[in-house]
Amino acid sequence: MKDLIKMLIWVFFIILAFVLQANHFLSLGGINPNLILLVIFGGVIAKKKILEFLILISATVLLSTVFLPYWLKEILILGSLGILALLLKKLLTGNNFFDFLILILLGTLGFYSIINFRYLFANPPAIAAELIYNVILGLITIFVVKIFFYEEETGIKS
Repeated sequence: MKDLIKMLIWVFFIILAFVLQANHFLSLGGINPNLILLVIFGGVIAKKKILEFLILISATVLLSTVFLPYWLKEILILGSLGILALLLKKLLTGNNFFDFLILILLGTLGFYSIINFRYLFANPPAIAAELIYNVILGLITIFVVKIFFYEEETGIKS
């Protein structure tokens, strides 16, 4: 039952990311953060078993057909980058905080390298702004998760 609740929470975060991404709700000066990337790489950090992560990726792909059907290719690329990151996670620092930020940086650059390599060189300020925005949102996500799960991890009630 606990695993089902955790998966439903992930599905909720995936849906929230799709809704916010599709409506450009967090757009700042024309820069849109890649919220689906944040969810997928958050799953890389949070999920220990590859099967659980593959279920997360499958849910993301299925939900993309509902919320962002025109973005299916991008979702598949993000999912593939997520699987690659999960397989190479042991090469990172081992600290979830730093690993998440590293994955956000590498994931954003990898995503644009695959989607449109020329865009990296044609518009570096936009890429840099999105990188910074994604990292800031990643930091906020980390702090919210830490606050939300503080009692569970430490046993200390707030």
